[in-house]
Amino acid sequence: MALCFLNPIDGDCLTNKAGELTADGKTLWVRVRLTAPAGHAVTVNGVPAVPDGEGAVCARVSLFGYRNRLTAIDAGSGERAEADVFWLPRATDRYRLSMDDNIWFLQNIAKHQNEYKSLFDDPYLALFRDLHERYGTKTHFNIYYECPEFGGFCLTDMPDKYKAEWKKNADWLHLSFHAKANLPDRPYLNADYATVRQDAEAVMREILRFAGKDTLPPETTIHWGAATREGVRAVRDLGVRYLAGYLCLDKKGDPLVSYYLTPDEVRHTDRYGIWYDKREDVTFSKIDAVLNTGTCRGNVELLENAFVTHPEKGFWEFLIHEEYFYPFYARYLPDFRERVFSAVEWAEKKGLAPAFLTETHAGEGAGA
Repeated sequence: MALCFLNPIDGDCLTNKAGELTADGKTLWVRVRLTAPAGHAVTVNGVPAVPDGEGAVCARVSLFGYRNRLTAIDAGSGERAEADVFWLPRATDRYRLSMDDNIWFLQNIAKHQNEYKSLFDDPYLALFRDLHERYGTKTHFNIYYECPEFGGFCLTDMPDKYKAEWKKNADWLHLSFHAKANLPDRPYLNADYATVRQDAEAVMREILRFAGKDTLPPETTIHWGAATREGVRAVRDLGVRYLAGYLCLDKKGDPLVSYYLTPDEVRHTDRYGIWYDKREDVTFSKIDAVLNTGTCRGNVELLENAFVTHPEKGFWEFLIHEEYFYPFYARYLPDFRERVFSAVEWAEKKGLAPAFLTETHAGEGAGA
């Protein structure tokens, strides 16, 4: 049996919940588990590995700083195995709220630009300001370039008269590229580099024009969380370093809202919720609850169960889609506000603090 890391694996991003933190906060001790030939003397970073009683061996290893190389050596055969593990202390006990499929609130603001004195005269944005004022919640909005329905609104129609207000609230309100439009579904599932880049550039250009650079961070969720490596490279080349997605498997065992990740990679993200692809220099973050699915109470139960099942996970994500806010939408949710507030209240009770991915997933390590 060859040496193979089972947990953590190459690319795993760990918070303080994944191990034991020293009193000075500079070292995280973690349990490393791997397969190895029976009876062979194996070390991990010089620490002898011992059988765990479950067909593998384990060793207690220390992590320092952001990037940590794990090196396993079989003393008998000389075989080596390596894995890079990343420590994100600032992602410990944090949560992120994001909104998908956004365009209608911008259309509404543009329509009422001669009446609205503030962005928050829009009822949708007002909800999230209320959330921020009550809990300090930071909200990330993934937006479309255009909405052919309801008058053919395009981001080019969005006035820049509120730019100062966008900037003033950029510490808790962010905008990013989602897609060119709501339809077709999964627009980037097989899209090439040029297509994704063109659409992303169009959205980013308009965000910079009407809201400013402080509102546009290097994180997003691409529509349907589906993209080829080439598509992900396109947004990476535009500065996007963090991609959120469901990172789950469908009933057939195929990745769902998981970009180009393999089933094994997706399955493993349940444990820590954050995985870094060294090849593409992109970090993936798991969305733990899609609040427009199930029920309000069911969403909280889902989060509670996951919290108990994965005590080593320190970062949590919630998402809901804009369209469910509006009474004219066929699948309108009258309890939209309650769903959002209940998820955030769950996070508050768990001692989680609000954050953007740029504040938690950046590679600056302990003590940064």
